[in-house]
Amino acid sequence: MDNLMIATNAVIPFVIYILLGAVAKKLGAVKESFLRELNTVVFHVFFPFIMFNNLYDVDFGLLKNAGYVGFAIAATLTVILLAFFLVPLFEKDDRRKGVITQAIFRSNSVLYAIPLAGSVCGDLGATMASIVVAFVVPIYNITSVAILEYYRGGKVSYGKLLRNILKNPLIIGAIAGILFNLLPLRMPSVLVDPIAQLCNMATPLSLFVLGGTLHISDIRKNKVPLAVGITLKLLLVPTLLVTIMSLIGYRGNELFVVFCMFATPVAAASYPMAQSMGADADLAGEYVMISTVLSIGTIFCWILVLRGLGLI
Repeated sequence: MDNLMIATNAVIPFVIYILLGAVAKKLGAVKESFLRELNTVVFHVFFPFIMFNNLYDVDFGLLKNAGYVGFAIAATLTVILLAFFLVPLFEKDDRRKGVITQAIFRSNSVLYAIPLAGSVCGDLGATMASIVVAFVVPIYNITSVAILEYYRGGKVSYGKLLRNILKNPLIIGAIAGILFNLLPLRMPSVLVDPIAQLCNMATPLSLFVLGGTLHISDIRKNKVPLAVGITLKLLLVPTLLVTIMSLIGYRGNELFVVFCMFATPVAAASYPMAQSMGADADLAGEYVMISTVLSIGTIFCWILVLRGLGLI
């Protein structure tokens, strides 16, 4: 019963926010055009504050024995490499290869991994997740740009890669959080409190937008790549990850934090990136929406399994 309650408490808030967005659109309270503009605002304004807030107060002394961070980086690079060679075996369209590859390894870590880790593991879990995100998100951005450019037939410009990384709102927030963390002076509460409130708004707003922009009827033409990509993303990769980590000896917060980086939905940022680089943006958007909806059930089951096995 305790395991069931922990899993329920972690997932139900996500369900409520998504349903509220769907109902609001159905009743005509909001228009989809407004929701898409709001989504851009959330990504560029609210997400950076999450990264800033979580890294501003973090004790980087935790990295001294943080082998889980190195494991997360190595696992991310391994999954990227495997996906890059696996996807062309069943997909022949270059515009879709990069999108599917990106969907397999790129998680919505800020929106899901950090709050999920905090929900299950407390403040320490959220802090640990923020540290991992600070290292993994740049890897997401670098490899996503490189892979999409490769399948577009162009040469990867290292200068462009660097500019895209430095312009990413999550990276800006992370860098600012680290810099302010290292300063000898602390911010006054008159600044800290508004930033914390902005962070609290990010997750509900993002899921509200998702609920109001879902189009279930559009996924039928892409059902095969969606089924393959999402099965790998939400089930097979997390299973392999948990098995390896448990065999190595990882347990508790360390295992769950790294797990959150792989078992959470496809990153929302993958859609605008695919659109701007000539890839199949419709498929990218469907990966984000469908993986988010399905992850409500898969994350719930994963928490039950991990708790039942005594791994968290």
